[in-house]
Parts: sequence; C-alpha cells; structure tokens
Amino acid sequence: MRIVLMVSLIVASIAVRSAQAAESETGSAVPQTQRVTLKWLGTAGWEIQFAQTKILIDPFLTRKQPVAGEEWKTDEEAVLNVIGGADYIFAGHSHADHIADIPFIAKRFGAKVIGSRTTTNLSLSAGVDKAQLTTISGREKLDFKDFSVQVIESQHGVLNRGGQKRQPKSAEIISPLSGPILGKHFVEGGSYLYYFTFGKLRLLDQSTGNFIEENLRGLEPDVAILAENSNYDWTEAIKILRPKTVIVHHYDDWHVPLSSGMTAVRRRAQRLEREVKSIDRNIKVIIPEFLKTITLE
Repeated sequence: MRIVLMVSLIVASIAVRSAQAAESETGSAVPQTQRVTLKWLGTAGWEIQFAQTKILIDPFLTRKQPVAGEEWKTDEEAVLNVIGGADYIFAGHSHADHIADIPFIAKRFGAKVIGSRTTTNLSLSAGVDKAQLTTISGREKLDFKDFSVQVIESQHGVLNRGGQKRQPKSAEIISPLSGPILGKHFVEGGSYLYYFTFGKLRLLDQSTGNFIEENLRGLEPDVAILAENSNYDWTEAIKILRPKTVIVHHYDDWHVPLSSGMTAVRRRAQRLEREVKSIDRNIKVIIPEFLKTITLE
C-alpha cells in the first residue's frame, strides 16, 4: 500500500511540474518576477515595478501651482505618503508638474535621475549629487540591469490661447542656478518620449500631448501611455504606433490634492478613448485611477 501511495505522489508531482512548464512555454502564466506593475501617481506620474527595480516617471505629489517669483518648496509629507523608494527617475520634460518633486525624491532615496539639461541643472541647483544624474538630448539607448530605454525626441503639447493654436518655444536652464529654484525656472527644457523594454514587453511613455510623428516609426509598443490633449489630432500617431493597449494620463486637475478626486475631469480621458477607438476598436484603452495598480503581462 505504501509503495502504491508513493508512486501516486511521484506521478502527481511530475504532472504538476509538466503543467507548469507547459504554461511557461505557452506564455499563459508569466512569472511574478517578469510582470510589470504600474501605479498612476496623478498627472504624468508613474511608479513602475519590474523584477527588483522600481522606476518613477514624472512623479509630482505636491500638486500645487508654482509662483514665478517665489522659491519652490516640495510638500515632503505628501510625497512620502505615496513614494517609498526609487531606483531610477525619468523626466519627460521640465515643467513643475513633472520635475518639481524629483530633487527631493532623488536625495531621499539615492535614485538615478534621467532627464534634459534643464532637469539636470535644476537637480544640481537643489543639491542632487552629480553622480546621480544622466543628461539626455534624444536618440540615446540606455541599458540597465533589468530593463533598457530608448530616448526619443518629442515636443510639448499644442496650446490654445484665444482660439489660436500654437507650438510653444522650448526654453532651457543651461547651467545650475546661483540661488534657490523659483517657480519661473520650471521651463520645458525639451520634451522626450521613453521607450522601455521590460523582458518581452515594450512600453512607450509620453509626458505631454504631442509627437514628432516621424520619430514614432518602427516603435510599435505593446503599451502606450498617452497624455490627453484636445488640441492634438491623434489619428496619424495611433496608426503609426499600433499599440495593443493605450493608458490615458495627464487628464486630471494637477494643482489640487489627490484626495479631491477626478470625477469632473474623467471626460477628458474618455474623449481620447473615443478617438483611439475610432481608429482601431481592437486597441484596449485603460483610464487609470489614482494609486491603483495595473499589472501588465
């Protein structure tokens, strides 16, 4: 009887291992370490976890409008209520709602910061160690332990003022400041897309609602994180990118606390959702909620 029981257990064990191997080969079960998890921080901010690496993109938790002639002060409590660590921080461009909290986070957790010359100079002005900073200008290919990133030159969203649409000129901070960072120092500094590769998953992050369309050719991301902008026609960009999934961000009211919610502005994200679906109904569209986790496999 013992021999029969032992044989049965061995057969069952082999069957389980075979099933697990089959799942792995067919891709129906992705190992936990290979899953990409995203958490929307509001505005264009994201926390991405892959393998042992934690990445932040444009984290902005202070959520207040900077004043041109006043020194910028990060709301450290608001940041630490949400951010518990970071290995890398990527800045899409250098407006306050994208980088104003980055120096504090970088100094607190020792994170590497990747961004434009403006982002680098403002970070240096705030006391971030030079060794933590990588300055980009577009076309770089950056390889890290668990992932890689292609940097793609882009442009800021089109503005509508008095019924006139215009492409704002990109100003820069070309050297570290001699005094404190003031609200007026958060200039665009150039806009960039980040094309991440996490294992087999390709993810494109866009920090502002515009593209240089010729720079999109050949990308074809699995997931595209797109910033809502009613002044931009998405038709050609979506046709070029052909993403499987679109995640909408930067549609919330970024200078009010997260606790205020987003009910009144969700329609902005839904407008982009309708535009994407009008181009290809097979594209999955995700409208995220504050601090809710999205798992990509």
